[in-house]
Amino acid sequence: MSESEANLENLSSIFDKLNDIREQSLTTSREIVRECSKSIRNIHRNDEVSAKEHIENARKKLENLKSISSDVSEISYAGYVLDAEREFVEAVMFYTFEVSGYIEPFNNFNVHPSSYIQGIGDTIGEWRRKALDHLRNLDIKKAETYLAIMEEGMGTLNELDYPDALTGGLRRYADNARSIIERTRSDITNAFINESLRKDISNINKDEL
Repeated sequence: MSESEANLENLSSIFDKLNDIREQSLTTSREIVRECSKSIRNIHRNDEVSAKEHIENARKKLENLKSISSDVSEISYAGYVLDAEREFVEAVMFYTFEVSGYIEPFNNFNVHPSSYIQGIGDTIGEWRRKALDHLRNLDIKKAETYLAIMEEGMGTLNELDYPDALTGGLRRYADNARSIIERTRSDITNAFINESLRKDISNINKDEL
């Protein structure tokens, strides 16, 4: 075998291994996203037990993904790996607030910091959905608790003043989150005004009787 052939065979062997790792990590990342989506759907259905089961499944798969890709920077920072991390952060954060009432801190995750802050931005959207669910049930106080946690999450995004190259597009996430919060605040305000008017009209009708 010539030196050129040996060199080519060596390169092919390395790329074959990298491609195998890529295929494994791509499949695993998709499985993580599916588990996280199921967890979030279960939280919206108030099924916290099932939500936790899917989170644990996602956690194990994420640990496997980190193990597979840890020594290959091209894969460790690939978009689909970061997407899986972001989805996991969102699912855990959404679940944690629902059962414990606080934002899960970064130190409790084994993810890139950019995935964590993007996860906060995505979770703000899920908290809006929860707030609207409570508004439909005329539970304004409960809706306000979600607005409060949305604002707390937004506070974290506002304090991080770093280039988008490091944060994975923090400004875009922050701008979107700010818009979501403003719409939610407006919805709650309108619901409060409508409920106050309803009570005033009800009291007037009682007085007339």
